[in-house]
Amino acid sequence: MNDTMGEVQKVTLSDWGLLLAISLIWGSSFILMKKGLIAFDSTQVASMRIFLTMIAMIPFIVMAIKRIHKKDLLPLVAVALAGNGFPPFLFTAAQVRLSSSAAGILNSLTPIFVFLFGVLFFKMIFKWKRLFGVLVGFIGAVSLIVFAAPQSQTGQSEYIYGFYIVGAALCYSMSVNLIKSRFQEIHPIALNGGIFMLLGPFAGIYLFSTDFLTVLQTHPEGWNSFMYIVILAIFGTALATILFFKLTQKTDALFSSTVTYLIPIFAVFWGFLDGELIGWSYLVGLTCILGGVYLARK
Repeated sequence: MNDTMGEVQKVTLSDWGLLLAISLIWGSSFILMKKGLIAFDSTQVASMRIFLTMIAMIPFIVMAIKRIHKKDLLPLVAVALAGNGFPPFLFTAAQVRLSSSAAGILNSLTPIFVFLFGVLFFKMIFKWKRLFGVLVGFIGAVSLIVFAAPQSQTGQSEYIYGFYIVGAALCYSMSVNLIKSRFQEIHPIALNGGIFMLLGPFAGIYLFSTDFLTVLQTHPEGWNSFMYIVILAIFGTALATILFFKLTQKTDALFSSTVTYLIPIFAVFWGFLDGELIGWSYLVGLTCILGGVYLARK
């Protein structure tokens, strides 16, 4: 590892440009998932996303086999499951009822969890101001979950959908810390190829065990939803993940995770264009979460 986990690395203009590009791509992922859910169920969308990403990464899997050693296999499995295995299922399960705007905002909790995991397990430097930021961000997340949670038929709020996103943010935070601490020297393309070499076959087996092909052929929006997921897999997963790995290796885990500063802006923008209502709870939650992330990063 080239740097101490707690140190803030020097950030260049190109790093900020990379951060913005990733934010734009991932901020658009929520609306793409929402469009995919029109025809397919949540597990089909998630498994399709993983399987199609593996297909896109096939040309680079040979690179992954050559550059990833046996000693890296167990940490690679952990990164794969935490970063790209569990989150797609958690996100799509949440967006069955949760708006893409709320999902994008809650995802901005990731840097806060990066800090917590970094301090507990990866020797990141502890600061009281950072802890205060964690608490502020947590308050923002709770307020958003409480006030923006969808209503069931009985009129009660279904908070569980918000906590799916919190679970995904926890997974991402563990993954990014592992990438920085264990995979600093592996080329981002090889790293991504190795991850989807592990995940893709299982996702494909599950996908084709469902009625995916029947839905694709018979649902009036089947092909449209499928194309949205293809875009999501190629750009939102294959390309964006490679860029994110590169950014994490160049800077530090906490800076790269602050990509979620900007993701809510794009997620809310696409949600607004798609007819989603943006209430005051969204603004309060976003302000608290981003304020907490700023303090945790500072």
